[in-house]
Amino acid sequence: MRDKVYSEKHRKIYRLVNQVLKNSLITKLIHKNQKDNSLEIDTLTGVYNQFAINQFLKELHPQEGKQYGIILFNIDNLNKIKEQYQSEAMNEVLSNVAERLTHNIRETDLVGRLSCSEFILILHDINQEQVTQIAERLLKVMKSNPIKFKSKTIPVQFSYGTSVSGQNTTKSEEVLEQADQNRFIGKGQPHSFYSESQILS
Repeated sequence: MRDKVYSEKHRKIYRLVNQVLKNSLITKLIHKNQKDNSLEIDTLTGVYNQFAINQFLKELHPQEGKQYGIILFNIDNLNKIKEQYQSEAMNEVLSNVAERLTHNIRETDLVGRLSCSEFILILHDINQEQVTQIAERLLKVMKSNPIKFKSKTIPVQFSYGTSVSGQNTTKSEEVLEQADQNRFIGKGQPHSFYSESQILS
């Protein structure tokens, strides 16, 4: 059932991404040299993988009058979960988090797995206040329904940081770096996040 849901979601996101590409937010198709998108999807979670996200970031440029935001969402105690509950439980946590992120953002936004424990959200046409609101809502979603595995509740600790592009920001790496710095400030605080109100400029 989950595979079917993800398959339908991928097709929908794929169409929306192509629409965004046509609007010149991302200037080149990352699929142009590929026969299918299987190399772009993380097989465990069903979201975009690091390769696909890196391609999006390379081609991500601010549009006049429009900003984009980044949220880095990390599972801080993933290694402890693996040690205490084994790999199967860790995989369930990753899949569960990815599913919640995917189903609780706008259809024009993207979710990807940037590293083993870290997810990235790329939010189009958005300001800092809106990014913060989305981050707070996602945190509530994670806290409101604890993740369970084989009848056991798995304690999961999150931290994440946000950043928004500015008029003079030409490199997505700067926005990503700022979000990463903000995430480290919040890391280690159970079910917490940190973001700065200052927009990069």
